[in-house]
Amino acid sequence: MKVTLANHAGFCFGVRRAVDMAGKIAEAGGGHSLGPVIHNRHVVEALAANGVSPVADLAEVKDGAVLFPSHGAAPTVYAEAGRRGLEVHDATCPLVRKAQRAAQDLLEQGYSVVVVGDAKHAEVQSIVGWTGGKAMVIGGPEEVKDLPPLQRVGVLSQTTQPASVLEGVVAALREKAAEVRIEPTICQVTKERQAEAMELARQAQVVLVVGGKHSANTRQLVQISQDQGARTYHVESAVEIEPAWFSEVDSVAILAGASTPDWITEEVVAKMKELNDKEPEPGQEETKKPEDAAKPEDTAAEDEGRAQMEEALKTLRNGEVVRGRVVSVTSEGVMVDVGYKSEGMIPLSELGLNENQTPDQVVKVGDEISVVVKNVEGPDGNVVLSKRRADEEDAWKHLQAVHESGEAIEVPVVAEVKGGLIVDAGVRGFIPASHVSRGFVKDLKPFVGQRLKVRVIELDRPRNQVILSRKLILEEEQRGLREETWRNIAEGQIRTGTVKRLADFGAFVDLGGVDGLLHVSELSYGRVKHPSEVVKEGQEIKVKVLKVDRENERISLGYKQTMPDPWKEVADRYAEGSIVQGKVVRLAPFGAFVELEPGIDGLVHISQLADRRVAKPEDVVTPGQEVKVKVLGVNPEAHRISLSLREAEGHGQAREESKPPQGGTSGGGGQAGTEGGGGLATLGDVFSDLFKDKGEADKGR
Repeated sequence: MKVTLANHAGFCFGVRRAVDMAGKIAEAGGGHSLGPVIHNRHVVEALAANGVSPVADLAEVKDGAVLFPSHGAAPTVYAEAGRRGLEVHDATCPLVRKAQRAAQDLLEQGYSVVVVGDAKHAEVQSIVGWTGGKAMVIGGPEEVKDLPPLQRVGVLSQTTQPASVLEGVVAALREKAAEVRIEPTICQVTKERQAEAMELARQAQVVLVVGGKHSANTRQLVQISQDQGARTYHVESAVEIEPAWFSEVDSVAILAGASTPDWITEEVVAKMKELNDKEPEPGQEETKKPEDAAKPEDTAAEDEGRAQMEEALKTLRNGEVVRGRVVSVTSEGVMVDVGYKSEGMIPLSELGLNENQTPDQVVKVGDEISVVVKNVEGPDGNVVLSKRRADEEDAWKHLQAVHESGEAIEVPVVAEVKGGLIVDAGVRGFIPASHVSRGFVKDLKPFVGQRLKVRVIELDRPRNQVILSRKLILEEEQRGLREETWRNIAEGQIRTGTVKRLADFGAFVDLGGVDGLLHVSELSYGRVKHPSEVVKEGQEIKVKVLKVDRENERISLGYKQTMPDPWKEVADRYAEGSIVQGKVVRLAPFGAFVELEPGIDGLVHISQLADRRVAKPEDVVTPGQEVKVKVLGVNPEAHRISLSLREAEGHGQAREESKPPQGGTSGGGGQAGTEGGGGLATLGDVFSDLFKDKGEADKGR
């Protein structure tokens, strides 16, 4: 009979971390866990025997240490622990923490949050708690129809959910909601474990699934195996195995849940080896009734396994990481109570001091810290400990977890070197220059001293190599901003943006991952030669969205539209017939433009420049010249003011009293010029000028 043990069997990273933390609490004098540390009664019983007992509610904990297991807890639970003054040890799995934050972020962004999983499972309840109880929990696609009407939906799942279930729920939600956003929270190790289980179940006649009956991930393995048609038995330990299950069986696969300790799995493998070496005698194949089976705690093998765990919780071994409480801090080192028969000493060289740092700046009496056991009995009779190595060990574990989950971390930049930046990630980390920003950065010195959000892209523990990227974070944020902007932007909106780049024809404004064009003509009601006269690069401004072209990904913006229109009350300020001061700002063949105030220009037609025939405006006025003009007419809707220079100079009356020579006529209500070169301008002359340059006059006004 061929027996195959799955490669992915036993404790996952999160479970092992929780059990290790529980062991350290036991070493430090004991405490409690909020619920079972993991869903395996053998481990829970062993921990309880060593002083870490589970409680259903924090009200049962009077004082001391309390462990929050790997499935996490809601913010209200953390707050309650704080009010009670409890010493919290948080063993929340990094992947569960990621799911909690994802749920919280989705809610804050206005999404209806849907969690795919078992509503009764502690992990799902903790995730829902991070939404203030507002998230909806469904177990599969068939439950989507029961959800209320939805518009924008954010979906995440219990970390141990099969990917097929999540995909089915998403497909059903796409038919119900206008927008569906998926946050990937399924554990990659779980996916690999389930995929391997599916493959082994297809090949084996019998599948043994080892793990707690209340373990969700173990039950998933059982279901997967059964779905493949394999004869499947779920056992918690080797004593539950019946020889009759393997009668005339050629192949057996052994799977183990993520909360199954190695020693239980090893006992099952040993049991199968024993059955393989010894065929059952005739008449011995009869399956025992459940009530006749020996209880696991009654077996010598189980007792031995439990004793091994208890011993591991009580002893110190070189190289292991333990928790301890600081009892004294001196200039020679730090004494730590690690629950051993004698206190341990951390020499200054192992304290992890930075330059010019003193021991009391790193730890204080009463602090609980992690340390690595360097030597159980040192030369001076004490246990020699290292905080530096423990910090590095924690850092490597954390980096491994965030590398697997893809979670971002924040690190301080400590130095610039050739080719990139050195950062402190608990251990020395390196950001290549090509991964510092989305574009080329010529000078990296300004980054020194900053804290940067980065993602681990390469991890090599044997070579002490940690490669990080800030660029990936920036690109991801840019994509998110861009999608959000295109999804919500609409004509008529007033938005805040940052001036990104100036050109002769306008300014490009970053609206959040998308650039809009602010044309020079839309910068001000007044005349602008170059955008730099109004805005500067890096300046934050409010703009109005004038046009959105999604097909060509173009956005037109206006700046002057966010400011008061100076033409609205222009008729009150410049009454018809009044004499006002202005400055000549531009000349045209048909006349001169006079600025009365920023954004308000009036036109002095060539016929109104002087009490004589004028061939060219520059014969009378020059740009920049201050002049007095008379207001002839105001049209606020058309943004036009007609002005007269000659009437402001007091020649208007004389012009009206003069008579044209025989055969001539004055025209346009005093709009024609007076005698120039021995003759008077005719109506034809005036209208010829007007119609010739009408286009430019309209544009200029």
